[in-house]
Amino acid sequence: MKLSSILIYVAVVILGVFLIYACTPKKQKEEGSTSEKIETISLPYDLENPSDKYVLPKKLKEISGLSYFKNNQLVCVNDEEGKIFIYDLSKKDIVDKIPFGKDGDYEGVEVVGDEVFVLKSNGRVKGFKIGLPFEREIDCTNPDVIEYEGLAYDPKNKHLLLAAKERVKDKDDKKMIYAYDFEKKVLFKNIGIPEEQVTDKANGKEFKPSGIAVHPKTGQIFIIASSGKKLLVLAEDGHKEALISLNPKTFRQLEGICFSPEGDLFISSEGKDEEGYILKFSLQNN
Repeated sequence: MKLSSILIYVAVVILGVFLIYACTPKKQKEEGSTSEKIETISLPYDLENPSDKYVLPKKLKEISGLSYFKNNQLVCVNDEEGKIFIYDLSKKDIVDKIPFGKDGDYEGVEVVGDEVFVLKSNGRVKGFKIGLPFEREIDCTNPDVIEYEGLAYDPKNKHLLLAAKERVKDKDDKKMIYAYDFEKKVLFKNIGIPEEQVTDKANGKEFKPSGIAVHPKTGQIFIIASSGKKLLVLAEDGHKEALISLNPKTFRQLEGICFSPEGDLFISSEGKDEEGYILKFSLQNN
């Protein structure tokens, strides 16, 4: 065979191999790689069967946030009045009302030590101590955020966590959890949640956070969305562990979430045409 024929033959073989490789779909990243790590876990709560239900008085028909307080009590806010309401789980009633400011659109509350933080939808946070002459204002406004709806505390990093319900549309499709650093006094983007991580068969990609809480035992971040009727669970490092579709008959309009120090879960719902209520889900020991 002439040299020219051999060269042509080799060139054809190489071209064929190249075409086969180019047309073969690339394999996806291996499961468990850092950037693609997604686990599905079973939660130690029976979300179809609450352990208890607390029907709320008229003052909390528009309940918009709650936090564990002390001695089997929760701190609640509604989205209109500049007051916190102390709700006693044993008495099943409001036992105290404490004014802290003017009426406004309040969307979250969190107790940290002896200080209570209340979040306005625009990102303004009021901090105060019950019975003490202490208060402060924290500016967590951000030009990318249209509305916040959910406040929590990360005890490991000592940050306030703010869930953005809605952001400026031309930024990106991610849902964003912001964090406020008390030491540095700065707000920053903490966890970005891609659209595909909150998409399910029941409600598609609809997911507008309405509450956020950090589990006291595991450090997991629980985010509820009334619009979409979902519960998203993230690990401490922010990767997705579970996305659960919630029964709209059980969760009418989710607006608040918190945990007791023992790990019991509480989720509140606005009343709409009925009374507001809080559902308790006891931690199940497997």
